Amino acid sequence: MVKLAHRIGHGRLDAEDLAQEVLERWTRAAPHLPPTTNPRAWMTVVLRRLAIDQLRRSRVWSPVSADERRLRAADGEPGPWWLELEVADVVRVLGELPETLRGAFQQFAFEGRSYDEIACDLGIARATVGVRVLRARLQLKRLLSARHAPVEP
Repeated sequence: MVKLAHRIGHGRLDAEDLAQEVLERWTRAAPHLPPTTNPRAWMTVVLRRLAIDQLRRSRVWSPVSADERRLRAADGEPGPWWLELEVADVVRVLGELPETLRGAFQQFAFEGRSYDEIACDLGIARATVGVRVLRARLQLKRLLSARHAPVEP
């Protein structure tokens, strides 16, 4: 399993950790799988999916820290306006959203509730919660961008 993990990750992943994770998942899942399940095939599929997830995560940029912002400011480079946004800025603009979008977004972003909890609370489908949160994000982005757009002379 370790050799396969090494091959799948092209040497960029920790093969032993991946193999260990696959074995742990097999141990948890085996009692619930049908007896005709091929263990090697099952583990290979899980290994491949875990490796893909890890490779995707490694490509994602980490959030910019406050220290990095200070470094940019010291260099004289103005950073993008959204790095300076604070929760209060978003809350101020949030009042301009329609109530249906605002309610779902507030519960998700500020209260940390899951889509299922929000759907139950609002009496809507889980997928509808996702659509409302997405639309709220897009409208907030548009509203905030309009307020922070550079003024041309």
